[in-house]
Amino acid sequence: MKKNLETTVISSPVSTGSDPGARLPWLLDLADFFFQRKVLNRKIPLLASFKLTYQCNLQCLGCPFHLRASEAAMRMVWRTAVGALDELACRQARIVVFEGGEPLLWRDGKYRLPDLIAYARKRFLRVAVTTNGTYPLDAPADLIWVSLDGTKKTHDELRGASYDRVMENLSATTHPRVFVHCTINRRNVEDLDLLADEVRRMPSVKGMTFQFFYPYHQGEENLTLSSDERRRAVLTLLRLKKDGHRVMNSANRLRAMIENDWRCHDDLLINVDPDGTVTTGCYVKNRGTISCRACGFTPVAEASGALDGVPGSIVAGWKIFMEKGKTNR
Repeated sequence: MKKNLETTVISSPVSTGSDPGARLPWLLDLADFFFQRKVLNRKIPLLASFKLTYQCNLQCLGCPFHLRASEAAMRMVWRTAVGALDELACRQARIVVFEGGEPLLWRDGKYRLPDLIAYARKRFLRVAVTTNGTYPLDAPADLIWVSLDGTKKTHDELRGASYDRVMENLSATTHPRVFVHCTINRRNVEDLDLLADEVRRMPSVKGMTFQFFYPYHQGEENLTLSSDERRRAVLTLLRLKKDGHRVMNSANRLRAMIENDWRCHDDLLINVDPDGTVTTGCYVKNRGTISCRACGFTPVAEASGALDGVPGSIVAGWKIFMEKGKTNR
């Protein structure tokens, strides 16, 4: 898989030279993206991972980012954040996902996450938030992903005593587009059936997405699935999907994750870190050691599949990002 080495550091807002209010209607916007990628062969990004802060109220065993919370540039200031968003818009990214750490902890003076979401929604096709779920799920994004890594016992072992708060917030939310996200590892791989049953009983959750644990080699390697465990996990997800559970991953890309033999278009990705660095390419670049063989990043597999015209990936992306929700957009 090729790796794009372009990196930029943003310290102040970048003018895009265009009126964000003049964005194309969403369907034309999508068509324009695929026309530029497939016909004009322009390597514009689709998906931006936007890490606002390394600060987090949890210390999850599999996460390398809370370990960096003491760094001098562990949290963006407002000017850097809007500058990075302008840079992403200038590069024609379509989707921005605010991450952390815990993005709902982000603040800079009078500014909070909803202010950044409002700024982003004028510039991008879709804006999402990934959260640990311990705060109310009321961010005005197009969709919210909530991390839930198994049953109560397993989740709390992996992520701290947070399961009850997460479940309360999932039950209480009125946001129309909430998804549960599970990172499958050696400790929770046997919980998939129970987790799917739990989510099925929650009308506030629109579906589940899954990815596989990626080792950043900071003491968490024991969470890595063996080849056999990964295969069994994929087969379990395929069975759950067939049985009507709301597994949003496509069957084709799940099967491809067994051997990691899918074609990766890592130039679909662009990543922003709390110090303002903007990097094109693999999610792990500047965040750890890249090992394609160990890749568990199913969102990248789906995005790459959609670009290659894989029907299941196109449908999965449509159902997650494009189906209507009453977000007052």
